[in-house]
Amino acid sequence: MAGRPAGRRPWQLLAGTAVLAAFAALAVAAPLAGSPLRPDLTRGLTPTGLPVGPSARYPLGTDLLGRDELARLAYGVRVSLTVAIASNIASIAIGAAVGLVAGFFRGPAEQVLMRLTDVGLALPYTLAGLVIAAIMPAGLTRVIVIITALFWSYPARLVYGEVLRLRRRGFVEAGEAMGASGLAVVRRHLLPQVTSLMLAYSPLNAASAVAFEATLSYLNAGINPPAPSLGNMISDGQAAITYRPLLVIAPGLAVMALTLAFLLVGEGMKTRDPDARRLSWLGR
Repeated sequence: MAGRPAGRRPWQLLAGTAVLAAFAALAVAAPLAGSPLRPDLTRGLTPTGLPVGPSARYPLGTDLLGRDELARLAYGVRVSLTVAIASNIASIAIGAAVGLVAGFFRGPAEQVLMRLTDVGLALPYTLAGLVIAAIMPAGLTRVIVIITALFWSYPARLVYGEVLRLRRRGFVEAGEAMGASGLAVVRRHLLPQVTSLMLAYSPLNAASAVAFEATLSYLNAGINPPAPSLGNMISDGQAAITYRPLLVIAPGLAVMALTLAFLLVGEGMKTRDPDARRLSWLGR
């Protein structure tokens, strides 16, 4: 960004990284918070059977079954970060491969791959995710597969457009003139050029993955109870929202903070890469 002193990092990158580091520490330390599945029937519920509020023993209180809400939140954050990282890497790798092949080799490969990409972009994500969830066994793998299957198309389109812009540049034509194979040109010349674009896009993709995982789990199509995730914690807490609103507020704020942190990291990365500023969500 113009006017920034050399070596100074954007505030968005610093803020987003700090929040993500805090959540990562919480996820790593999740076992220290206790069991997210074992209810405390003596001190985790009031004499009338209601969940207890925040206390020294339970900083966020307990849920409707007397389970430690902080422990469940820590494990839910772990699920969100795992899904964000795994599905982000897989979807961007698939999308980049599709975009590189379609943009460089053109012909029938371009037509087939780009029509598949158009279909992927046109799908209603939530409905498609519910359909895929109905034919797969529940668990973390299902969520990662669903998000990967739905999120590869946008990076494919981005890489495809970038390759079309680069394929007639001098360094690409020089590689072809020297007798390099198409795959060698793609690997040595085009892949390094699109890597920065994909790195700039990856935090936005991760933010979308966090929000979508929470949506799937909220709809009982992602991580199913009793295993905790931020989405099913929000769903379970709705029954007690009138007298224990923290059961909804805490996981809801965690989803918002994780999403915003990834977006801030992406924004900070893009301010240092002029070619990637078109992906900005804050505007310029």
